[in-house]
Amino acid sequence: MSIYRGFSTLEGEFSSPRLTDTELINRDLLNSFAIRKGEKVGNPAYGSSILDLIMEPLTEEVKNLLIEEVTTTINQDPRIGLKQLILTEFNNGIQCELELVYVQTNQVETLLINFNRQDGTVS
Repeated sequence: MSIYRGFSTLEGEFSSPRLTDTELINRDLLNSFAIRKGEKVGNPAYGSSILDLIMEPLTEEVKNLLIEEVTTTINQDPRIGLKQLILTEFNNGIQCELELVYVQTNQVETLLINFNRQDGTVS
């Protein structure tokens, strides 16, 4: 039985919950990264500044800011914990390799997230 149930607006279908547990948490995390702080109505602290930071050259200072922003965004969700974060640059942006712990199940999973400089997307 599912602990968490929700839906994704990516498919455009809202009739019934389509995502559960880790799949839902991962989608919510991607949404948090994709929304800039101040964009969510009624909750200006929600989101991250990552999409602004990825346009900068990856200096040590920017890398540290990115790591801090990723960590802060993950810590805002009580359903997950961060075990490890590896940040690397690739052709079109920044890639984060996250080792996450799902609190309710104590399950550990590695999640790769790409922040694309060209089109400002998170995948």
